[in-house]
Amino acid sequence: MEQSLSCPPREDQWGKSHGLLSPYPLPAHLVDTAAMAGELWDSYLSPGQREMIATGFGVALTHARALVQFWAGLHDLGKACWSHQSLPSGPMPAFLDHPDFAAPAGWMYQDRVGHDRVTHLVTPHLLARYGYDNTSRPSKATAHQIAQILGGHHGVYGRALERAHLTDVCGGDPRACAAPGWLRERQALVELLHTLTGRPAAPAQVAKAGIAIVVTGLVVAADWLASRTAWVKARQAQWRRSDRSDWAAHFERAVKYAPYEVARAELHTPRWKSAETFPDVFPEIEDPYPLQLDLGRLPSLVPAARGGWERRGGLVLITAPTGDGKTESAFYVARILAAACGRPGLAVLLPTMATTNAMWERVTEYVESATSNQVKVTLQHSMAWLHPRYAPGEKPSGESVLTHPGGSGRTVPDEWLRGRHRGWLAGITIGTWDQGAIAALPTRFGCMRWLGMSGKTIVIDEAHAYDAYGHALTVRLLEWLGHIGAPVVLLSATLAGSIARRLVQAYRDGAGHPEPTAITPAYPGWLYADGATGTVTASPALETTRRRELPITTVRARHTHDPHRRNGRAAALLQRLAPFFDPTAAPGSALVVCNTVGDAQATYDLLTVHHGAGRRPRVLLLHARMPEWQREDSTEELKTLLGKKGPRPADPLIVVSTQVAEQSLDIDADLVVSDLAPLAQLLQRAGRCHRHDITGRGTRPSWAASPALTVIVPTGQLPPHAWGSDDRQVYDGALLRRTAEYLDLVPATGMRVPEDIADAIDTVYADFNGLAELELAEGDDRRRAARDVAHQAAADIRTIPQPGAVTDLYSLTTYEGDEDDLTTRLGADTVRLLPVYTDSDANQWLDPACTETLPGPGDRTDSLTREVVAELVRRTIQAPADYLPASDTATHTPAPWKDTPVARDLRLLPHQLTGPAGRWQYHAPTGHRLYVDPDRGLVRRR
Repeated sequence: MEQSLSCPPREDQWGKSHGLLSPYPLPAHLVDTAAMAGELWDSYLSPGQREMIATGFGVALTHARALVQFWAGLHDLGKACWSHQSLPSGPMPAFLDHPDFAAPAGWMYQDRVGHDRVTHLVTPHLLARYGYDNTSRPSKATAHQIAQILGGHHGVYGRALERAHLTDVCGGDPRACAAPGWLRERQALVELLHTLTGRPAAPAQVAKAGIAIVVTGLVVAADWLASRTAWVKARQAQWRRSDRSDWAAHFERAVKYAPYEVARAELHTPRWKSAETFPDVFPEIEDPYPLQLDLGRLPSLVPAARGGWERRGGLVLITAPTGDGKTESAFYVARILAAACGRPGLAVLLPTMATTNAMWERVTEYVESATSNQVKVTLQHSMAWLHPRYAPGEKPSGESVLTHPGGSGRTVPDEWLRGRHRGWLAGITIGTWDQGAIAALPTRFGCMRWLGMSGKTIVIDEAHAYDAYGHALTVRLLEWLGHIGAPVVLLSATLAGSIARRLVQAYRDGAGHPEPTAITPAYPGWLYADGATGTVTASPALETTRRRELPITTVRARHTHDPHRRNGRAAALLQRLAPFFDPTAAPGSALVVCNTVGDAQATYDLLTVHHGAGRRPRVLLLHARMPEWQREDSTEELKTLLGKKGPRPADPLIVVSTQVAEQSLDIDADLVVSDLAPLAQLLQRAGRCHRHDITGRGTRPSWAASPALTVIVPTGQLPPHAWGSDDRQVYDGALLRRTAEYLDLVPATGMRVPEDIADAIDTVYADFNGLAELELAEGDDRRRAARDVAHQAAADIRTIPQPGAVTDLYSLTTYEGDEDDLTTRLGADTVRLLPVYTDSDANQWLDPACTETLPGPGDRTDSLTREVVAELVRRTIQAPADYLPASDTATHTPAPWKDTPVARDLRLLPHQLTGPAGRWQYHAPTGHRLYVDPDRGLVRRR
């Protein structure tokens, strides 16, 4: 090898030093990374991903593999630079004193340049000698695209170079070092890697942006694996015992051991058991729903014979009422698309953490039975580290404290996959919708999400559940998923036709089919948009076993909680719930859904003190502003009382809840009463009425023999003042008015489900696109349209560009505005409040009895333990950030918590004994009193 190289690289350039007794040579780390990239190509990337990359660069598969190895090896080329080799934290090699390795002039007056940026600066010139184009404009020059990819291996792309700088040895920045020693070493490293990887010819073309970001993720993954301390120490020991200049032998050793490292990281793609029909996938379902059976026509529309870039996926939209088996349908569709597109991974995105946790449990069971290999299922949301089964020994920072090798089961991942930015690399990922939507924002290490997504079918549940801003993020996400050919399944029970068309067209746009076509989803039914041809095929409206008429009773009432007020909400509610207080009536269950926590608490108070005809039902309260432990316990109790299994309650039961009942609660009530909400939300709430088959577990009361929904419509302005001010309304006034108007038209026999659903949703959620329509619209419609336009504009400013508009990868990871604006949900500024109790001596306690002290770090650590932080978080309550003033230092966490992630971001809710009755409460400067009630949760009063 040494004789075949014109100039072998120096062995005393250091590449790694952290955690090592002596530095690890830079050439060794680059060679290791090249070997690791080859192993990831072979055993981790799916056939569809490999073909996407090869076709994107215009080369054959074997050629693409060699290129990826070569490029991955070059990622730290910028460490052959004075700025890195002279770092105070490094070994300061002696050759730095030689004139050939002189520092750039004036270095002491300039900031150091990162080695990732140096890689970007110097690579175009170096690749030119290997046939890469470095004379075209940067967006068309293969040398620059590879340089920018490699410069992004720390998660952020550098700004594109000027065209004139592509031929400059320093890329136009003298800090990259033009001294002859540095130029020689960089050339030697490139030659070494090019030789070891088989001297691959330059790619035939610049790849599309989506492919570039996926390759970036692959390079990063290879670098991370080749940088693990155990790997480096093992390779370093072998290198010392061998001929240190024989880099070919070192490469062979790295190639030999790379498979073990990839396996240790649990980077396994699922191998699904053979299945062609829905009964094959779910043999335990003896009587599939009509929707599930009709999807058996999908395989004929998705031929598996495609190859190359034509193995792009497609999008399947499934719209059906709650309870028609959409989740199982999605899993079946994912199996079809995975086989056809060569992308066997799976991701499921849901609206809330509660539904995500439940889905993770469900998918782990499904994967256990449906796969033939060990594949890990990661859980992706901010509180995943609290899940007792998912991360039993993990710190709140995401760093694991487990020391044993291997996973804790076939599906539960071990420490490495649970690390930051790595969850999407698992074969299967279950996360909140936000975890997918973040990919549409210019954030650091977005490439890791895109690498993971590009090998998966992405299932987005409850696709209707987002406002205009969230919808815009979903549109941009779908554009990019279409661009990289990832299959997508959208699920919804109440998706407006205009939104459905926009989502499907977004995927088609990204896949390269901007021409308009008819997109008419049936309800219930499904449609398929082919990513390769753009063809859209829709099913007819299908039969459903949940066909029924849903009587909807509307009651106009003044929004008041005074039961003595005529025509008031409280009186109307008590009248509808009269059977629960009548000892002669059969016992049953009711779900009362309120739009605000305050209304839910007031309703709970009303029902708990009401005597009625002499019987007192049990009343349970559930909302989002309860301590985490209380909310979890209440949810589990409700599942036991009103879930799919177990006997029905023998005594009357009323559940008072908020919007958490729409998505997070899989319960069955005999009766549902709801405050007015937009129609989609009302239908979700109604879906909790007679949801399950209770045969053999109990009977329905005669006064609730069939499902029915009662809606209390406030008189006067919509929304009423109690539901929020103009800038922070719970629901848009126009949608409330339109829903109320539609409900007035529902015949006495009820709303036909599913026949009336699609038209009803389209009527209420009318899409105002034309100026003439806006001029004819009501004032609140115009305000709604203006608000949606503003939210769309906010999303356009924040999201990454459309795939076809990217000429500089820099825009994919850098936002020129305030980074705090990069959020998946506008107006969702919340904090976690930790209730504490201050006694007369100013001591702080975690309980009103003053028996549990506020914890601090242990004697041997500067931070709180994982167990302590977990217990603190379980006591917290999520609330709007403006509940507590930032200036009140009494609400700040103790100084010793500053080194503990999560704990340092909490806000204290300091209770003090005040008033003649000695109530524990906090007085905010806004004039509000806040306190935690054992039954009601967080109470806020003036």
